[in-house]
Amino acid sequence: MDLQKIKDKMIQDLHEQIPEINDENIKSFSELPSKKNSVISLAFNKKPSTLPQEVVVKIFNNKNFANEINILTRLKNQKFQVPSILFFQKPYLILEKVKGTNLCDFINDKLKGAQQLEDLDLAVRNQIINSIEKLAEFLAQFHEKNFVRKVIKSKMKFVLCKGDTRLRDFIYDFTNDVIYALDFEDAYEGNHMDDLAWICTALLDTNPGIFEMEEPKHKVDLINKFLRKYYRINHNFPFDFNYLAEKIIEYLNIVIERRDLHYGIISKEKLINNISKEI
Repeated sequence: MDLQKIKDKMIQDLHEQIPEINDENIKSFSELPSKKNSVISLAFNKKPSTLPQEVVVKIFNNKNFANEINILTRLKNQKFQVPSILFFQKPYLILEKVKGTNLCDFINDKLKGAQQLEDLDLAVRNQIINSIEKLAEFLAQFHEKNFVRKVIKSKMKFVLCKGDTRLRDFIYDFTNDVIYALDFEDAYEGNHMDDLAWICTALLDTNPGIFEMEEPKHKVDLINKFLRKYYRINHNFPFDFNYLAEKIIEYLNIVIERRDLHYGIISKEKLINNISKEI
């Protein structure tokens, strides 16, 4: 469905509950990147009585509507930095618009042109390292507060995993030094290292990464800093390098298929082996 049709249908479906959603009062209506659902950035000319002047509207095309609401409510009650739910009526979920820059752009824009972290100005380098360590803190606390069970045989900690965890799912408000997390529709109970492997994958596969550089040393350094920070906080969670490496390879191949890249199947390469084997 094109953007105008999405807008027309939303006005039709929600006008009774939120009269201010109408053509005259909509100042801007733009689509945000999303793989599975339609996500709209919506701004009003006149603030509605029940909503802020700017909101994000997530329009679900799948069955994860209730899961997202339940997880966001749970995390809000646990005092995590996630968007507030402002209104919902299936398939529409209206959320607080979080201010900041998505972590993917924040990191990658600063890394372009560099081969390693040491190439960067000290202040910029510290900003990047701080942002990835903030992410590690968020996930460590998210997993610790949502621990499910320990699998005795494998010694793995099972937690609530965010699922399909990408850097773009996190907004960094660097002015206030706060990380916000978005998109919990794919959350599931599983091995805590699944989320960590997705973050490592997101660092490696985004530009500048393995598809642009033979060996993105700055990204491998950030992965090691991310993992060390996570396990300094959750020091009682077991670290299994082989499990992590295999998951990164699995996820990289998923990304290659998603993007229809003619890159070939990734095997256990040098860059994987440069990830710290001991945390």
